[in-house]
Amino acid sequence: MTFQVEQNVVKPNLGICKIIAVRRMQVEGKEQQFYVLQSGDVKVMVPFAHAHTGGLRLPLDEQGIEKLFDYLQEPIPAPDPQTDIDDMYPVDVDQAKDEIKQRDPDVISKWIKTLFYKEKTVELSKGEADIYKNALALLAEEIAHVNHISRLKASNRIKSILKTGRSAEQDAS
Repeated sequence: MTFQVEQNVVKPNLGICKIIAVRRMQVEGKEQQFYVLQSGDVKVMVPFAHAHTGGLRLPLDEQGIEKLFDYLQEPIPAPDPQTDIDDMYPVDVDQAKDEIKQRDPDVISKWIKTLFYKEKTVELSKGEADIYKNALALLAEEIAHVNHISRLKASNRIKSILKTGRSAEQDAS
């Protein structure tokens, strides 16, 4: 995929950016092309080779957001009283932090959903609570950008969808 100047993209560890230019530069004796991205006051350059192998992606579209909402609304079954909560909702804090930094909406949604359900059963550890808060903020940022709404409204929509799915699961049991 080739990205265009003025196009919005998502860069892991940075978020939604606008491509403001394409530059050619000599690096170690070889001419390379770079996308120049801007996010707020921050400008970064991303080599084409890196950008096209996962360094950049397009933001979600409406269909992608609806797919995520469907996933978030699908309930996680209540744990069996004999099942250890950590087995039902396993969380490796370091792994979660690393995965969330990549800003993959599917992975972020998985962590949000797992931690939302775990929080309804037991108190989250500080690390888990931080992951939940960060993941929710990142997903809300992208949804807000695509739907042209506030981050707060997007975050509330995500929580509402999770609550609807959990209520449906509780009604079924």
